Amino acid sequence: MAWLGVAAAFLLLAFLAALWIRNLGGDAVAQAAFPLTDGSAKVRGIADVVWIDRDEQGIPHVAAANELDAFFGLGFVHAQDRLAQMLWSVRAARGRTAEVVGPSGLPSDRLARLLSLGRIADEQFDRLDSATRAVLEAYAAGVNARIERIRAGQVGAPLAITGTPLPLEDWLASDALAVAKLHAWGVAGSLEVSLVLSDLIERLGGFEARLFFPEGPEGEGSREILATAAVARVDRLSSNSRRSSSGALRDPLRRTIGLWGHPTGGSSWVLGGTHSASGRPILVAHANLEPTAPAYYHVDHVRGGDLDVAGATVPGIPVFWTGHNRRVAWASTYAGAVTTDLYLETLHPGDPSRYHDGKTWRPLAERVETISVRNDDDAVMTVHSTIRGPLLRGVGFDRPAPTSVAWVGTQIRGVRSFASMLALARAPDATALLAALANHGEPALAVVYADSEGAAGMQVAGWIPSRVLPAGLVPLPGRARSYAWKGRIPFDALPRKRLENGKGWAVVADNRIDAPKSAPRVEWLWRSGARARRIGELLDHAVAAGPADVRQMMAIQYDVDLERARMLVVEALGLAGDLSGLGPEAIELAALLRDWDGQATANSVGAASYHVFVTVLMERLFAEQLGEDLLNRYLALPQADPGRAVSAVLRRARGAADRNVGDRGQSVRAAVRESLGKSWRQMSFRLGANHRKWHWGRLHPLQFRDFGPPGREFADGLEAIAYGGSADTVNSAAPDMAAPYRVRVAPTFRFGVDIDAMDAALVSLAPGQSEHPRHPHFRDGLSRWLDGQPALLATSSILVEEGLAARLVLEPADPGS
Repeated sequence: MAWLGVAAAFLLLAFLAALWIRNLGGDAVAQAAFPLTDGSAKVRGIADVVWIDRDEQGIPHVAAANELDAFFGLGFVHAQDRLAQMLWSVRAARGRTAEVVGPSGLPSDRLARLLSLGRIADEQFDRLDSATRAVLEAYAAGVNARIERIRAGQVGAPLAITGTPLPLEDWLASDALAVAKLHAWGVAGSLEVSLVLSDLIERLGGFEARLFFPEGPEGEGSREILATAAVARVDRLSSNSRRSSSGALRDPLRRTIGLWGHPTGGSSWVLGGTHSASGRPILVAHANLEPTAPAYYHVDHVRGGDLDVAGATVPGIPVFWTGHNRRVAWASTYAGAVTTDLYLETLHPGDPSRYHDGKTWRPLAERVETISVRNDDDAVMTVHSTIRGPLLRGVGFDRPAPTSVAWVGTQIRGVRSFASMLALARAPDATALLAALANHGEPALAVVYADSEGAAGMQVAGWIPSRVLPAGLVPLPGRARSYAWKGRIPFDALPRKRLENGKGWAVVADNRIDAPKSAPRVEWLWRSGARARRIGELLDHAVAAGPADVRQMMAIQYDVDLERARMLVVEALGLAGDLSGLGPEAIELAALLRDWDGQATANSVGAASYHVFVTVLMERLFAEQLGEDLLNRYLALPQADPGRAVSAVLRRARGAADRNVGDRGQSVRAAVRESLGKSWRQMSFRLGANHRKWHWGRLHPLQFRDFGPPGREFADGLEAIAYGGSADTVNSAAPDMAAPYRVRVAPTFRFGVDIDAMDAALVSLAPGQSEHPRHPHFRDGLSRWLDGQPALLATSSILVEEGLAARLVLEPADPGS
């Protein structure tokens, strides 16, 4: 039998050798795609030499003699680091992912075609002024210079291209507009919100459903009335009354590009110079994004002519969303304004190809879209549209009644969004920055800013619909002309704040951003204000302690205090009353909640206990009212704020109990008591019986997922991270209710700058700059990001030279080469 052992050893050695050879080959293919960062290369499309310096974080510093060559360099470095991400994004925008992945890409492609993102981008490109068009053409030439080098065999294609049938196609100048259009849809996406809230009304009725809506101008008083109705409903329902509603609903287009989990913006603030050690304003920001590999953002520094700008870009879009030039700094956060409305259309009873526009019957516009599908027949879809927008048919959002979607991105024409963002990057002062923002269209942004003269503040910008009557985030009767958009809200009427004499601060987080009462009303998605209030408290403490610096301001970004959660715990345990009649499990869980300090750190047992308890309680209170499917759809909305509804019901039920108002609220009290024991059992099942090991980070891991076509599995090399924070903490890390309690979004990009030293800003990006697996900059930003140690984003020539890690010189190729 000895020969069996020899054979087994031989087979093992052969297997290990094959594995080594495969890994060696994989390393070779991966490294062939690494960007050339040292030496020189001849390229077509530039008038003069372009220098690309790289620092130790892989941040490119592009320098050119003129602005167009500088944007060429930006396109080149984007394609060096993120070409596969760019090619995938533009395919998603143009509705062409099924060509690569087969039928699984059809849901995303159908929605992109329905919205006509690519076609509108091409039309808008044709209407651009010559200067803006030249920038996009220079950027595209830079991208294509990298693609030409791949085709010529001078460098390898990214693994995401070699490992999948993702074609290496030329980058069109209009592709940047298509990706920008997709970005605007992705961050705004309130389509699911309107559909879910419509179903809530159908299920509960118009009055009681409002408890789950964003808070309106009526405020907490009205919410208390709604909570009373909810308490009464819980009292009426029995455990046998649970029903189901329609199935889960997700926006496939947003999921395709890693923006499905995007909540309402990130957090940013600017501190007046009176309170800083330098005497100049300090600006700090972070963006809440789904953790993807590569990251959604890329960090760049570009100089050419009068342009000198650094900060966060989205590969494929030559725009700096957050950053600074020589004299001005800014941070843009999605404002959370409602820019999508649904309309119930009236079709002619005798001729369904005609609809009523509010005045008369007119024919539906019709176009046919043909989508190529890999290894399958073409998919053909017919899109019918009204003057308000396309009908939601054949894209997974079909409704019983014909429903059209009006979105700012498909309705507006002639708005110079891209040109305005370019002008922002060139702005010499705050006044010029505001003038640039006045022309911005999409997405709606809340921008904090500061300039070298000490001016600072916040401004909402974008094409936000002016409505005579509030839409209320529900489908509206299309033929009722009073619900039609009346143009845009004037820029001067949008919310703003100016810091007077360098005093105070302006914060954009989850707070309501109100305009003057005389201004047209802006409709908002959920904005609880919890993060903003905490930021305000921490700024109060920082100012009271003495002059602040930029690192102190960035340290605030890591705060994980959950004040609102502590208040909910007090209400719940107060309502639960004497627990002596309950089992030891419920009593132990209640003790963990009572002793919790309200900090959602990764090692906190109390934070884990709270999140499981509130989830179980939410299901116990509302699953019978809504049905499990509708509740899950509501909880999956990126912007939803279910904690507010739970708190309101608990507060109202406790008030009724304290006043001895009959049996009102007893069912809520029973739900709380029952949820304590059930939460303990769920924790034990997930984390084991020893409650000392019930750490929030174990229950709440951060796991990066691949950005791009499925099947790459590059992010598998990034281990899951035990992570703290929650939806309401400054260090926002909203749990995914569809896969409890995994991190759905995290602030993967952070930025900070003291206006007195703008050549030494601070930045962190997770997991890194590169999309190439096994490249040093694929994951090297992760440790700094986790440890709260941002890297230097140098922009002065001296500091850039001092931090130089590599230098590539692009030279103009000979004509005809």
